[in-house]
Formats: sequence, structure tokens, C-alpha cells
Amino acid sequence: MSELFTPPRYFKDVAFHRHTNRTIGWLELFYDLVYVATLIQIGNFLSDNLTLLGFGQFLVMMFVVWWSWGGETLYQNRYVADDIWHRLLVFIQIGAVATMGLSVSGAFGNLYVQFTLGYVLVRMMTILMYVRTYFSHPESRAYAKRYMVGFAGGIAIWLVALVLPAGFHWVAWLVAIAFEALWWARPTASETEVEDWGPDAHHMLERFGIFTIIVLGEAFVKVLDDAQGTALGIEQILFGMTALVVLYMLWWLYFSDTADRLFDISSNLKLSSWSYGHLALATSLVTFGVAAKKLFAETINYSDKIVTSEYRLLLTAAVAIFLLALAMINYGLDDKLTPHSQIKRVLVYLGVAVGIAGMGLVLIGLTATQFTGIVAVIMVLVVGLNIYQSVTFAEPQLEHGAKGTTSEHIAPITAGAVHTEVADGRQKQVAVEQRGSRDIF
Repeated sequence: MSELFTPPRYFKDVAFHRHTNRTIGWLELFYDLVYVATLIQIGNFLSDNLTLLGFGQFLVMMFVVWWSWGGETLYQNRYVADDIWHRLLVFIQIGAVATMGLSVSGAFGNLYVQFTLGYVLVRMMTILMYVRTYFSHPESRAYAKRYMVGFAGGIAIWLVALVLPAGFHWVAWLVAIAFEALWWARPTASETEVEDWGPDAHHMLERFGIFTIIVLGEAFVKVLDDAQGTALGIEQILFGMTALVVLYMLWWLYFSDTADRLFDISSNLKLSSWSYGHLALATSLVTFGVAAKKLFAETINYSDKIVTSEYRLLLTAAVAIFLLALAMINYGLDDKLTPHSQIKRVLVYLGVAVGIAGMGLVLIGLTATQFTGIVAVIMVLVVGLNIYQSVTFAEPQLEHGAKGTTSEHIAPITAGAVHTEVADGRQKQVAVEQRGSRDIF
């Protein structure tokens, strides 16, 4: 039967004949691009509101938009759906996400109703996806019902927010998200649900990685869009070099050392840390884009002046949050499938984050280029430490002959396969237990 007329199916029931492993679909990629366009608008909001209040509102909107992205992402992770009805639901969601993006500048003011209704529409379409699954895939009805009820409760709270006094709408938004998270965190209905409807780890890593690389690229968009037509001088070139080094190190630390490694599905705490670490990661990258744009403008207009405090602190926050995100993500990785202790790496990232935060507070007499250059040197040293670890500690060797935790063996792991790990000079059997539907959104 054509995919256009095939109802949703659980991913383990689908034979992906075109590729060795399941890959991200074109509709999923389109969906992610629309969300990143909304994140650009949230970054513009931050750029126009560089105060503590503005930064707090920025964090709330990042959380809300990322959470709405996660709902559909988790559905698409477990179920393969690309028929006409699913495409229609996603197209409506895309329109709703665009509405949220158009409302960002007034989400805490005169456009809060529009922003709220955009979010509610996104969630309603996700509920309809689970309704379709409820009828087309009877085996996972308990699982689908849990999400339908959780999202419906969240929608009710969002709608109640419309009648709250101005200034309190965002509190209801966070309450709604907390309700959904707590609803899914409660004990599952049956052992069958726990054992049978686990996530597709390979697909999850790829989806989160693609979303992250798009957000990282958005940092370039910020600078290029704002500085279009600028004639580069020595100061601008020097700043550009140091800012690019920082950006390259951000890429290296996530995509070279972390992105392909399997999260620990046996621990709710670790799985949550891995998931919410990606929220902090996206937040840091959007913040970095805004900071780079502001600092580059400083080199054009005030090249020999001390950098503006707000811009210095913004870059500091971006890099510190990024390192905090890496600490959270690395804590969530499966220690049995990494060549070194993740706790040691977590402590390194946290220590450097604290150091950079302190540096941003005390180094107040530098230009934009000088301050960014110091940050660049620190990030290069962190990458150097990671390179040292990678050549010093051997990767775990799996029976399939794969190295590390790349996508070549992630799929068998999530199916509950038993792999052979080389550790401390002796062979050990590492049984990776599939705990099923541990929910990360």
C-alpha cells in the first residue's frame, strides 16, 4: 500500500528497506526548520530586550516553543506516519508554529492571545495524531491515551491563562508544562506498555542532532543579516576570527564528542538530563547568536572602546549555559558505552562554566575582540582536553565491530540486544535493558 494511505505504525513494525537504519523524513526536517525560524524571532526578542526581565521572558519562550516541538517529535519518533491525514495535521501545526513566531514580540503583551492560540493549535494536532494511533494501532492504546489526556489537560490550563490578569499568563504556561511532565512521569499503566513501546534511540539522536545543527547555523544568520554590506577592517576581522573559533569549538564539543552517543534508558533521571540538556543547548546557541551580533556591531561602531556590559554578560551566559547543557547531556549518557567516566567530564564542564561566568563578571576593561579572544582560548583548551581523552582511553568494542556509540549499533541496542564490551582488559557482557516508554517530554 502507498505510504500516502498507510495509517501510523510503531517503528519496530516497519521494514526500512531503503536504508540500513531509519532516517529523518523530509516532513520532519521541514517541521524543524519552521521551529528554528520561530527561535530566530525569539532571539530577536532578546536582542531588543537586553534586561534581566527580557532575558527571563526569553527563557520562558524558549522553554514553551521547545516543549511544543518535543511533543510532535516524540510522537514521530515512536510512530512512522507519512500518509495524507498525517501530513495535513503537520501542515496545520506548521501554520500554528508560524503564528507563535509572529506573536513573539508581543507574547507578554498585546499578542498573548494569539501566541496562546498558536500553541494550543499545535497541541490539538498532536492529540489528533494520537487519536489516529489509538484506532489504527490497538496494541499501544494505553500509551496513546496517556498522551491524549496529558496534552488535553495542558491545553485546558493554557486556555485558562487567557482570563488571568496581564503579567500572569506565562505562569499558567509553565504550570501547563509542569502538569504534562508530571502526568507522563507517573507510573505507567502496565508492564506491557513499559516493555513494548520504547523510543527509537537512533532516530532520537539524529532528530535532536539535526535540530541542534540548524540552531547553530542560525547564529551565522544573526550576524550576517545584521552586518550585511559592512566593509571589514582589522578589528572586525580579528573579532570574526575569535568568534568563529568559539563557534567551531561549540560545534566540536557537541557533534564530535557527544551527539552520537547513546543515552542511558535505564534511568529516568539520566534520560531527563539528556533531554532537558538539549533545551539548554538550544537556548545557549540562540543566545550566542544574539551576543555575536551585538559584539560585532561594537567592533564596527566602537572598535577601541570597552565592550558594553550587557553584551559581555550575554556572551558569558551563552557559553556558560552551553557548558551546563553539555554537562547535563553527558550525565545522561550510558557509561557502559563511553570510553571514560562521564562524571569526570560533567565536572570539567561545570567547572569551566563557573570559571567563564566568574570571568565575565570581573573582566570589565576589555574590548569586544579581547574578551571574545579569551573565551576562544578557554574553549580551545576544553576541546584539547577532550581530544586527549579520546586518544588516551579506548572506545568500548562491541560484538558488531562498531566503534563508540554511533548509529551503526544504536538500533540493535534499543531492541534489547546483548553486546560485548572490552573494559579493564577483559570481556564483559553488557545487557542493555530496554525499559520501554520512559518519557522525556
